[in-house]
Amino acid sequence: MAISALVVAAAAGASFWRPAEANPAPAPTPVSDEVFADVVRNGEAGFVATEFAYALGPDASASNACPRGLTGGVRGLVEQLKARPEGARREGESDQGYQRRLNMMVNTAPNGQNICMNPQAGPTDPNWRMVEGRDAIAQGIDLDGDGKGKGKSAATCGHPEFRGAQGQRGIDNQFYRVIGCTTGFQSTGAGNGFQTEMYTGSWGILVSLKGVDSLANDPEVEVGIYANADPLQLSAARNALPFATYAVHRDKRYHATAKGRIVNGVLTSGAMDVRLINVVNSMSEDRELRDARVRLTFTPDGGMEGYLAGYSPIDSIYNVQFGVRTSRNAKGELAPERMRIQTSVGRAGALGYSCNGVYQAMQQAADGHRDPATGRCTTISTQYKIRLMPAFVVDTKTQSINAPLAMRK
Repeated sequence: MAISALVVAAAAGASFWRPAEANPAPAPTPVSDEVFADVVRNGEAGFVATEFAYALGPDASASNACPRGLTGGVRGLVEQLKARPEGARREGESDQGYQRRLNMMVNTAPNGQNICMNPQAGPTDPNWRMVEGRDAIAQGIDLDGDGKGKGKSAATCGHPEFRGAQGQRGIDNQFYRVIGCTTGFQSTGAGNGFQTEMYTGSWGILVSLKGVDSLANDPEVEVGIYANADPLQLSAARNALPFATYAVHRDKRYHATAKGRIVNGVLTSGAMDVRLINVVNSMSEDRELRDARVRLTFTPDGGMEGYLAGYSPIDSIYNVQFGVRTSRNAKGELAPERMRIQTSVGRAGALGYSCNGVYQAMQQAADGHRDPATGRCTTISTQYKIRLMPAFVVDTKTQSINAPLAMRK
């Protein structure tokens, strides 16, 4: 897989960029020889994701990340509309009818289009708030190799970088900067709960390692990341089972590989373009990460935990998390427009943002893959926390209940 200009600039001649940490955590507990023998067979190891969520930062209430308060969202726009003549209550209008009319008004662009389906047509959201401060804390890894966020390569845009809770410098997590002051993405919010469908068998993530000689130190391994074609195998208590067998998605678009290395029990990888499946309300979208990398620590049980991070194309991450503009049904067809509108508008109201506000904020905060024609960056650094347990990963046609999904082109 070709490495983009962004990666070439960051790597500065190295075979791959190793995410830096100024003050790394203590060395992990080594994997025992017995566990190694269970996990690694003929130099290969497989893993299945059991936890997957955005890597964010501390809640606004527990930090100085949002000094101007939280994003007002749709509710804030409705309250402002009430103060204008067109938002005044009409004679005889019921409470429910009045609220429905105001919601319709703030979710409709000046040209009459639904704002969630056409966020670029909406006005600026005056109540949008982003995480502020160059030394704000966030989870994640250094993606661009530029510890000062100056956008030192032709492929990146300057941006304030975060520091980690243990003092790490240069963390690139502009997606958190955009949504970190939104109620739905605080620790008590529902914005980071999309792994529910992973446990119902709708989607999943597999990781493979090849050429493995040691889980402590190995100068070169091959790292593979795949969409899972099989449902997560669960116990009676609905806990994921180790060493279950899973087939990778048959569509090669959902396969990504890169060189990696293991140092002191920590796996890091080079860049790869990752495409995963996301399913909500029986509608699917592709979750894309360009120039994605992993930093995963082996755990004593032979699993791994850490970060999968990269750059999300703006329209892609908007569709996955907010707008569902291109969501497909189980047949691979575009889902009905009414269903997409209801899902996106309902999600915005529940999670405390406006569709036009988040879309515009991501455009403003974009920090990767600069378009040479416009000078604007087209992707936004995005970090995920991921936990994986040992599994057998096979490249064969699945016989699972997800077979139609796996065979879809």
